Amino acid sequence: MKRNAVVVGLGIGMAHCAGYLDHPDVRLYGVSDLMPERRATVGGTFEQGSMLDLRPLFAADMLGRRWEDLGVRVYADLDEVLADPAVDMVSLCTPDHLHVAHTEAVLAAGKHLLLEKPVALRPSEAGRLLPAVRAARDLGTMVAVGYEFRRNPAVVRLRELAAEGTLGEIAAFSLYHYRTPFRRDKWEHWIERAELSGGLIVEETSHWLDLARHIPGKEIGRVQVETTDRIHADFDYEDIAYINGRYTDGAVFQISHALTGFDFSIVMQLHGTAGSAWCGLKDAAHSALDAGASSHLGVLAWGPQNGRPSDAQVETFDESVTEPFNIRDFTRHVASCVADGTAPPVSYEDGMRCLEAAVAARHAAKTGAPVDVEEFYESAPQ
Repeated sequence: MKRNAVVVGLGIGMAHCAGYLDHPDVRLYGVSDLMPERRATVGGTFEQGSMLDLRPLFAADMLGRRWEDLGVRVYADLDEVLADPAVDMVSLCTPDHLHVAHTEAVLAAGKHLLLEKPVALRPSEAGRLLPAVRAARDLGTMVAVGYEFRRNPAVVRLRELAAEGTLGEIAAFSLYHYRTPFRRDKWEHWIERAELSGGLIVEETSHWLDLARHIPGKEIGRVQVETTDRIHADFDYEDIAYINGRYTDGAVFQISHALTGFDFSIVMQLHGTAGSAWCGLKDAAHSALDAGASSHLGVLAWGPQNGRPSDAQVETFDESVTEPFNIRDFTRHVASCVADGTAPPVSYEDGMRCLEAAVAARHAAKTGAPVDVEEFYESAPQ
């Protein structure tokens, strides 16, 4: 018998919907959103340009149809979702500042939870929920956090290169992200305010802090950060963040995150004692950033130290490395974990570690001084 999943929040949550559609063991049972047009039809705000990049996840004849015509229930709000005993699983895709209260309610109702990042805006709030998360887990209730880039095929391969020793001992990792600004059509413009979103570093750079931990398999020890907020006047936080850091084992990392672009690019590098790897991702076949010269959407190259270009091995990737497909496929994987009773790919504790690193980085940006992450929370929990 299939499990029943409900997606609450139909912005990025539309990618979660795509993940449950046609899943063999977990079905899209219901949806909920505060915007009437999103509750009315599939892809309700796509025509206005909102979340338009998620359109390829859906069959053309599905868009514009009523949810009910697909056999999907429409709920007024989260309370109505949680009151329904038929609901087994909730994808929580609500604004960041609501995550703590909503997570608490889902856990109290005994539903499996896929929580979009960040888990909270303050580590102290995330920590307060940890006993409830662990108690739920002990009862067989799964809690997963939506760091979907871990399922990106290029990221999976990059992590394999690090883990299998192909590159030797990893000494450095870097990630450079160039993208367009955040969408300005969020519910009540919540994403434009740091008190509701956590700002750039907590809201989205936490993705890259997660990859900085996940790809080389190391823990972040120290961060030093410079930012600017001079570009987008309607956002009350940083537009660009440059993070330098050191892992607890002495290796180093660097993250550059810019919300000021006209296109999309992520470039990651791993540097080891035996070789290095370079990975580049884009989100459309024709990118201005490579003059439209390549049809693939991702490339991964690696080679030995002191090697030549001809010594490198290269893999290319299709649309499976773009974020909409990453979220869809991550959701499918988490749904399978619920069906199989296996551990999710990203735990609540992973989400807490990312949040702690992000808030420490934000503090380093404000003070202009390096921050030791562990010492920061031991002396002044935030």
